[in-house]
Amino acid sequence: MNRVFVILLFVLLIFLPLSFSVNDDIKIESIEILMKITKDILHIFNDEPREIMISEDQKVLISKKLEIFQQSNDVMVQEYAIKMIENQKKINKFLAFNKWEVFSKKHNGIKGIYLNGYHFTNEEKMKSFDEILLNTFVNTVVLDVKTDNGHLLYDSKILEVEDLKNERIKYNSANLKEFKEKYDIYLIGRVVAFQDPIFSKEYIDSSIIDLSTGLQYSQNDQYFLDPSDIKSKTYILNIALEACELGFDEIQFDYIRYPDTNKQDLKYDQENTSENRINNINSFLSNATKELHNIGCLSSADIFGYVLNAKNDNGIGQYLESIVESVDFISPMIYPSHYSSGSFGYDKPNNYPYEVITASLNDGLERGVKPVNLRPFLQGFWHTSEAVRLNIKAAEDKDLDWIVWNNSSNYKLDYFTTIQS
Repeated sequence: MNRVFVILLFVLLIFLPLSFSVNDDIKIESIEILMKITKDILHIFNDEPREIMISEDQKVLISKKLEIFQQSNDVMVQEYAIKMIENQKKINKFLAFNKWEVFSKKHNGIKGIYLNGYHFTNEEKMKSFDEILLNTFVNTVVLDVKTDNGHLLYDSKILEVEDLKNERIKYNSANLKEFKEKYDIYLIGRVVAFQDPIFSKEYIDSSIIDLSTGLQYSQNDQYFLDPSDIKSKTYILNIALEACELGFDEIQFDYIRYPDTNKQDLKYDQENTSENRINNINSFLSNATKELHNIGCLSSADIFGYVLNAKNDNGIGQYLESIVESVDFISPMIYPSHYSSGSFGYDKPNNYPYEVITASLNDGLERGVKPVNLRPFLQGFWHTSEAVRLNIKAAEDKDLDWIVWNNSSNYKLDYFTTIQS
C-alpha cells in the first residue's frame, strides 16, 4: 500500500507546483495537500482508514526531485518551442521557393513589367495594365513599396513613420490579393533602400555626410543613407518584412549602394574602402534575405548593368561575385541607351539592343552567374516597339527571365504580343 501511495503522490506532484500562495502571508506546500488527497483516494480502495506518515526529510527529498524534474521539463519545452520555430522558418522558405518554381514552370518563366506604385489607383493607367496582363504572356508585376521619394505606399506600423509622415497609401493586403488573383501574377515589391530624401533629412546621423560641408550628401537631388548604419538598415529591413506580410511574393531592393565615389568629389572617412563598401552591402542583403525566407518571401536586388562587366565595385559597393550570393536573384539594368559610345564595339549602343544585351549577359554568365539567378531589367523607354521586342528576345534567347522597365508605366501591347515565349 505504501508503494501505491508513493506512486499516486508522485503523479499528482507532476501536475501541481511545489507551493502556491493564498495571500501574501500564507504559503501552502503542495506536498501537504497531496498527502491528504492521496489518503482519500486510498481510502476508496480500503475501508480501514490508515494514517500514512511521511517525514520532513522525505518531503525535502521529494521536493528536490520534483524541482529537478520540473526544471528539466521546462528546458525540454523551451527546446521544443525553439525547434518548432526553426522548422516553421524552414517550411516558409521551402514554400516560397516552391511557389516560385511551380509558377515559373506553369508560365515558362518570370516575364515582368514595372508598375509605378503611384499609378496603382490610376484608372487610366490600370486599364492599360489590364489589357497587357490579360492578353499577353506577361505574368509578373514589380510594384513600388518604398519609392525614390522616400514614400511608403501602404499603412506602416514602423515607429519612424510617425515622425517621417511619409505614407502615401495606395493599397493594402486585400486589394493586393485581389490584384494577384485577378491576373494570376507573381508580385514583386520594390523597396528603394539607401536613397531616401525624407529619412536622410530627418535622421542626419544615419545619412552619408559630405565632410566638406558637414551636410547630407546629395547627388542629382538624391540623398543617400549610410549602408553601415544600424538605424538605416533596420528601417529598410522592417519595410521589406511588412511588405512580405502584405502579400508580395518577393522583395526587390533597389539603390543598394553607396554614392559613386569614382565620379564625385566626395570626402569619406578612412573606413570607406572597397572591401568595407562591398561587405556592408552584402551583409545587409544576406541578412534581409534570411529574414524574408523565414516569413515566406524571396529576395532580389537591382544592380547597374555594368556590374556584369566591371572587375571591381566601381566605388558603389556592388561587386558581382559577392552580391549574387547575397540574394535569390539579381536584376542588372541592361539599358542599351545607358552605355557609352564604344561599349561592346558599338559607336551607338542604343541602336543595337539585341547585340548589346546579349554581350552584357554573356559577361555575367561567363563569370559564373547561374541563369536561374539572372533576371535582367530591360529597356521599355526611348525605344521603338521593335527595339523593346529585341530587348526581350535577347533575354529569351539565353533562356532567362526578364522585367521591362518604364518609370511612367507606359507600355504598348505590341511590345509583347509578337514575341514567341
